[in-house]
Amino acid sequence: MKIIKYLALALLLPAALWAQDSVKVGQPAPTFFLPALDGSKFFLSEHLAPQGKKTVVLDFFTTWCGPCKKELPLLDALVKKYPPDSVLLVLIDVGEKRDTVLANFNSAAYPWPVLLDQFNAISGKYKVISFPSLFIIDNGGVLRYAGTGFDEKLGVSEAKKALDKIFNKKPVKVKKSKRVKNVSQ
Repeated sequence: MKIIKYLALALLLPAALWAQDSVKVGQPAPTFFLPALDGSKFFLSEHLAPQGKKTVVLDFFTTWCGPCKKELPLLDALVKKYPPDSVLLVLIDVGEKRDTVLANFNSAAYPWPVLLDQFNAISGKYKVISFPSLFIIDNGGVLRYAGTGFDEKLGVSEAKKALDKIFNKKPVKVKKSKRVKNVSQ
């Protein structure tokens, strides 16, 4: 009976730790740095407030992923609809070597950083389990959207809704109330 309890604990503990460490919309996004395909280093923190103040769209993909290939041009067109220098699309190739990415991905077609997560360190932080996986981080570093997979009918409409929500934020104006004098009767 003791063995069954220990076995159950051994099976449940990783799941509990996984859930405890998961990324959540509305919470700060995990920061990171990765090598880029062009040989530079990319630091997420340089693009968020207080330094960069950009909204960052992270797209985790692989070169062999068919849905990823269909989603990329749509994401490219989507982020170009927002004010220049306000949104940065970051493409993160997961689990592949640099040479594989260079041979199978046309980085010239996209002006965005292409990062290499060869050892799944960052995709692990973001709990990426399928491709493509998309995350939107507002300029303050808060995760505002997380989605996996690609639906050809929906395209990137959910990501667009999340970006629209970020960019349509307007300060709430408080109306001054008119004071009414107490009138004695």
